[in-house]
Formats: sequence, C-alpha cells, structure tokens
Amino acid sequence: MTVAIIDGDVLCFIACKNRWEKKVPVILNDNNELVSYVRLDSDGKRKPLEYTKDEDRKFLEESWDNFNKHLKTLLDMLYNPDYLMAVKGKDNYRNLLYPEYKNHRHRDPTKQNVFVPILRELAVAEDMAVAADGIEADDLIRIWAEQARSVGIDYIICSIDKDLKCIPGRHWDIKKNILLEISEEEARLNYYTQILKGDPTDNIMGVPGIGEVKAKKLLAGYANEEDLQRRVLEQYVAVYGKNWFHELVLNGRMIHIMRTYNDYFDPKQWPCVVELLAKEKLKEEERLKQEAPDEIRGDSPNNNRISAKDIKI
Repeated sequence: MTVAIIDGDVLCFIACKNRWEKKVPVILNDNNELVSYVRLDSDGKRKPLEYTKDEDRKFLEESWDNFNKHLKTLLDMLYNPDYLMAVKGKDNYRNLLYPEYKNHRHRDPTKQNVFVPILRELAVAEDMAVAADGIEADDLIRIWAEQARSVGIDYIICSIDKDLKCIPGRHWDIKKNILLEISEEEARLNYYTQILKGDPTDNIMGVPGIGEVKAKKLLAGYANEEDLQRRVLEQYVAVYGKNWFHELVLNGRMIHIMRTYNDYFDPKQWPCVVELLAKEKLKEEERLKQEAPDEIRGDSPNNNRISAKDIKI
C-alpha cells in the first residue's frame, strides 16, 4: 500500500492561472520582445484591473476545474495511490512567536491571489483536503509521513517545497514531474543546513553571513546528529555571542517541521547545548560569588557572620 501525501497549497496556486494575459494587451518593445502585461497609471504604478462578478465566477470555476485536473493527473502518474492532502489553515503558532514570519510576502495586497484561499476552502469542504489549523501544511505533511512510516506504510511526498526535504523518503516534484529519494543522512543534513542559513523567503534570519553554499561547507563530513548539532551551535555562539540561545530557539522554532503534534523545536534536547548551558551557569555563579561582599562569601578575616543563635527574640 502506498499513500501520496500532497501539498495542496501548491495545487491551489498552480490551478489559478495568470489573469493579466487575458485582460491586458501584451506590450512589446521595438524589437518585438515582451515588455509587460501590466497597464500602468499616470504615476507609473501598476493600475488595478477591474473584473465583473461574472468574470470572477468564471475564473473561479476554471480554477477549481484546473485543481481537479491537476490532482487527477498527479494521481495517474503515481498509479492511483490513496492520498492525503494538507492545505493552509487558520492561524500558525510561528506568527505568534515571530510576527515578521513571512510578513514581506503580503506587503502589496494587489499581488495576492484571492482565489487561492477559496480553492483551499472548497478542497476542505469536499473532503479532499485537511486544513492545518494552528500549524502549517508542512507540519501536517511530516506528521502523516512519520505516522505512515511507523506502521510500515509506503508514502510519497508531493510538493515543490524544499523545506520538506528534511523528511526522508520518496518525493515527487509536482511541477517538474520528477521522483527523488531523500536518504536519512540527506534529510538530516538538509535540516541542519536550514537552521544555519535560515530562509530569506520566509523572513527567517538564520546565522548572518551563512548561505546555502557556506552552510553545506561547514557541515560537510559530519553525518552524526550530535556532531551536526555541535557544528551549528558553534556558529550561533560565534556570531550571536550571549544571545546565541535566544536566536537558536527563534530560528529553530521557525524552521523545524513537526514530526508529531506538539513537537516544538527544543535545543535543550541537544547534548552540546545542555553542556554549554551548564558551563555558562557555573561561570555565572562563580562571577556572582566573586562580586559578593566578603561577609556573604564567608571570606572575611574575622568571619563575623551573624548566625541564628545570635538573634534574640
């Protein structure tokens, strides 16, 4: 038995075709090359297009039809397996922890496709998809994959999202129609690479100055999980100094994709973090002791500390 675990958000976006081509004449330059589909106003800004209710209704019907066609084509290519589909739901704990998370994606409301959320709602209403309320669709996809693996069910993750490549197993690229096999070692490396470099598309900083290439280079040759964790920790300490723990928690919480419900990122599960925190605590206790008055430390030459027997009631 095989189950296809589908990123429904990708299907929703693919299903909504570009409306500008049909509404705006193509603008060509003197060399007959495409310049723009976009009509500009007198200020040089993109002029919003207006659509009638009938045009909106027709576009939604076409988009929903495209969604179903894409789904059928995908399942046909995979020889009609059973499937589970996750789509974006209400809220996301990441936004509560870090309000800037993915915030730059929505600065211009005119660039948002208002029909994508409608397709999500339709897919859920038709029992074709499950809304990932409180978490992300990525979390739900990984949770399902881990559940399938735990009971010996084969699965194929269907998406285009690079973040999901921290999940070992078979991956189907919905756009390229390519099957990839991600090993345990590759998945582990992809995960710690993400924590190092962050994700600029989602507004996740990671470690400043470390991109994809440098992250891979820093982690090259490390296969053991504890070694990878220690390597990541070294970079956070080197760059963030005293704030290393806060930044590691913040970036980790944004990057980490849940394996089970309530599986939040916790760096205190890393042995190297526990070790470093213990050293820092000991160092701080020693510092406070050195700064304390002689009477409190018990280092006074006369050792004239007040004891309980000296107090008269």
